[in-house]
Amino acid sequence: MKKLVLAAALLAAPLAARADVGLRLGLEANVATHDDAGTHWISDNWPFAGNVMLSYWTLGSFLSFDLEVAEQFFLSSPAGASSRIGTVVRPGVRITPPLLPIYIRGALPINVETATGERELLDARLGVGLNIPLVLFKIYLEADADFPLTSKTRTGGGSNISAFNYQAFYVGGGLDFRF
Repeated sequence: MKKLVLAAALLAAPLAARADVGLRLGLEANVATHDDAGTHWISDNWPFAGNVMLSYWTLGSFLSFDLEVAEQFFLSSPAGASSRIGTVVRPGVRITPPLLPIYIRGALPINVETATGERELLDARLGVGLNIPLVLFKIYLEADADFPLTSKTRTGGGSNISAFNYQAFYVGGGLDFRF
């Protein structure tokens, strides 16, 4: 067992020594949501989110470990509802093939709190993105799909939100800095 720990430490040390830290600032739009009531499009209420992501890039900038925080809101809130949707924390990973400006992303969005109390608690997020490198930063464009894993109602009981009857699709973009 000690040999395995030593081998893991020796393998991880060069990766940690060459890591980069990243900061990503962006805006995303929920372009379509499908649930039991049907499909809702972006023009129904204009749902957007402001995003801040911290990233830890390993050797060669091939793999990053991310932590993103998003504040979601409606530009045109539904009748009788708050313009605020809620706060989401998204731990995840990004994999970037060498020499290509594309990446794939996986995350587990955790809905920390919501304006209404009825919402999925944990999602699976799958995405693909494009990086446009400039001198001081990169511009990123990303498309994501969210599928609920768990849900609850205000009273704490389970609701009928599941990956089979609720999906959300997002498009986002912004600035990606590396330090």
